[in-house]
Amino acid sequence: MLKLIKMQGPSFQRLLIFLTGLVVVPLGTILVILFARGYRPNFKDRALQPTGLLVAHSYPDGAQIFVNSLLKSATNSTINLSPGTYAVEIKKESYHPWKKSLLVEPEIVTRATAVLFPTVPSLKAVTTGGASNPVLSPDGSKIVFVQNTGALSGLYSLDLNESPLGLLNREARLILTSNLIDFAVSSLSWSPDSRQILVRVPGADPADYLIDTGNPRLLEVTNSLTVTLESWQETKNLRSQQRLSSLSPLLRDLLESAAADIVWSPKEDKILYTATASATLPDNLVRPLPGSSSQPQERSLVPGTVYVYDVIEDRNFVVGHTSVPTRIPTLSPTPRTGRTSPTPTLTVKPFSPLTAYTHPSGLSWFPTSSHLLKIEGETVIIIEYDNQNPTIVYTGPMQSGLALPYPSGKQLLILANLNPEINPYANLYAV
Repeated sequence: MLKLIKMQGPSFQRLLIFLTGLVVVPLGTILVILFARGYRPNFKDRALQPTGLLVAHSYPDGAQIFVNSLLKSATNSTINLSPGTYAVEIKKESYHPWKKSLLVEPEIVTRATAVLFPTVPSLKAVTTGGASNPVLSPDGSKIVFVQNTGALSGLYSLDLNESPLGLLNREARLILTSNLIDFAVSSLSWSPDSRQILVRVPGADPADYLIDTGNPRLLEVTNSLTVTLESWQETKNLRSQQRLSSLSPLLRDLLESAAADIVWSPKEDKILYTATASATLPDNLVRPLPGSSSQPQERSLVPGTVYVYDVIEDRNFVVGHTSVPTRIPTLSPTPRTGRTSPTPTLTVKPFSPLTAYTHPSGLSWFPTSSHLLKIEGETVIIIEYDNQNPTIVYTGPMQSGLALPYPSGKQLLILANLNPEINPYANLYAV
């Protein structure tokens, strides 16, 4: 009896605590690790089953998350789901809903990132004295346009960047007034570095002028125009080759031989291009990433089809169709060791002053780099890069098919005349 009492004394209790710790601590650690990896208890089957994580974000946040039509939570949040394919919908009052079919895999994070656009757009006047011929700079940060009314008629620029307080600039800056040039009939083009503007004046005696936005004065370049344009195009070509050099050799060769009109997204993580020849995009050009897009893709290229290639996830999506462009040799990169093909003849193609991030098919990149913008008549549509969730963001008066996104992605800039019976001039509006 005394021995039993001694065994139940302090020493025995310490031994019992130590042995319990040897079992509980490792077991608890294992359970925490399994929980973090998505394992959850299934009381019906009396087992731990793996789940996947659905991480849902929306801009703006506070939207409802529906999974297979059942309300699960609100953004931004993480939801555990059993492996499978789910219909995910994100809704917020006064905004267009976002829908997508997503594959949830065990122990993998699947992301649902929804940019929600208002169902009722608001228009705010940016100019009131008239505006014409607006042209977006290659870096997408400003536009140049012509004002033809009043004493302050001339060439103007508008900074599209947000202020440090998140406010949008609505005050245009006068670049130049001139009695020598009718800016209204002139064509405007930006230099590749967005620092100079080329003004081409038509007529019986055409002339060409260069304006430096930092030192606004006219510099006539009529006699040296060819040299200027070739220099600009060479700059564009070299920049394009630098970007292509970051891709895998197989993808680079395919784009050089079977694609044209290559337009990089603002974040340079996706490529918008047109196929010029039949080809097959090889699989596994980059190492597969967990949680990559599960949307249907197309790796067989068809001439005249417009695609978006995701450089990070190695996915290729059809987004439109256009005519097959004519390929013109451009500046070639330094030949790589082991290539046996002859070096192409150096030919600088004519300078093409396309709007920033714009493809000849009419599609253009939205600042998110995950969306494309297209215009059909007087309707502006935004689609995701995988051709999902087409959303009409504006329908109404619009001239010249002009809809330019602000770099923040919060608003669009359109050219419209909302009251043509009273005002003969169009103005710029933020939507």
